[in-house]
Amino acid sequence: MATPGQKVVLITGCSSGIGLRMAVMLAKDEQKRYHVIATMRDLKRKDKLVEAAGDAYGKTLSLAVLDVCTDESVKQCINGIKDRHVDVLINNAGIGLVGPIESIPIDEMKKVFETNFFGVIRMIKEVMPDMKRRKGGHIIVVSSVMGLQGVVFNDVYAASKFAMEGFCECLAVQLLKFKNVND
Repeated sequence: MATPGQKVVLITGCSSGIGLRMAVMLAKDEQKRYHVIATMRDLKRKDKLVEAAGDAYGKTLSLAVLDVCTDESVKQCINGIKDRHVDVLINNAGIGLVGPIESIPIDEMKKVFETNFFGVIRMIKEVMPDMKRRKGGHIIVVSSVMGLQGVVFNDVYAASKFAMEGFCECLAVQLLKFKNVND
């Protein structure tokens, strides 16, 4: 649980890669400015994160189950946070898909969009009303250069990131009026 003065940072997709590194970096902040809630779909994949976090685990870093692809999981995760208070949401969970378009089943394409696009939207929809009420908070979305320029055989992944870039551009303008001048 966060101590007074700490920012609560929720990060999606922390079982590996960028999410794991961000969670560890913030949890090991020497000034202990953050309490990190590192999330992943399956806590059986927590070992690398726990090992990298060292003694920050259980102090400035806690774990939570979260599948960004289901409304219920998102609600349960956020409801499990004291007062539903998230200062910083880092949308990092994502999946890739590589191959010629004619060889990829539509269901696989839908999974990419479900995670990379709708998963981010689910998370934002769940934390944004509380952030608006408090007139405070930050939403960070980890994207890709492929959200700006397509790459051969990455059509679907790039499309999911292009969609997210467009969504975030629109949302940023809408949220300006809720910006706290102290943030």
